[in-house]
Amino acid sequence: MVTKERVKRKIDHMPNDLLEKVYKYINELTSRNKTKKKFRTYKLDGQFDNINIRQRAYE
Repeated sequence: MVTKERVKRKIDHMPNDLLEKVYKYINELTSRNKTKKKFRTYKLDGQFDNINIRQRAYE
């Protein structure tokens, strides 16, 4: 298993021109996790529009 110290040590020994690429890669990894999908809601004009579906499911 890779630890933070091992990664930091490798980065410390890298040439300066590659550090920008590593920084961009790390930013891409962290930004992917923050995007969440939005669920689309539909108005169906039916019996389930104005009720609490969870409450009805547990009845």
